[in-house]
Amino acid sequence: MAKQVIPTEMPNESWITEPAILGAVIKAKRTAIRMKLSDCATLCGIGINTLSRIENGNPNSTLGAVFSVLNGLGIKLSTLEQIDKPSIKNDWV
Repeated sequence: MAKQVIPTEMPNESWITEPAILGAVIKAKRTAIRMKLSDCATLCGIGINTLSRIENGNPNSTLGAVFSVLNGLGIKLSTLEQIDKPSIKNDWV
């Protein structure tokens, strides 16, 4: 019998502030749909080791590889304007 993929919990953090949190989000999504690491890597066009490093929060993962995984799994990143934050002055405008 083939090894079963066991779903992991989605992180409780409200903000993705470090690679480990993003990796946990990616792993939670992949395991929620019961997809093996090797199948996900193939779907996303990256190597198994690269996907494993991303899921484990390795900060040296390339941005291109991370976005390949996000797009492959249908995970969307967005920016939300925070009303309680002071505006940042753009000196270059």
